Amino acid sequence: MAKKKAKRKWKEPEDKSRWLQDLIEAGESAVKGYEKYLLDEINYNDLAKIMKALSELLPMDIRKGYDVDGTSKG
Repeated sequence: MAKKKAKRKWKEPEDKSRWLQDLIEAGESAVKGYEKYLLDEINYNDLAKIMKALSELLPMDIRKGYDVDGTSKG
């Protein structure tokens, strides 16, 4: 039987300074990871792990989707 994925809901961080530091580190990791992906130094699975770590820190509902400017699509 297939596992049902839990719906992810973003939770307001208690320590905003730590959250900001984690967000900056994840963002830097995403940029470096994408560069490595473009240079064929890592595969898409590795890039997906990096991007997932970044997305878990962001205050967005992954079911809705967002435009580049941050406005909701729906």
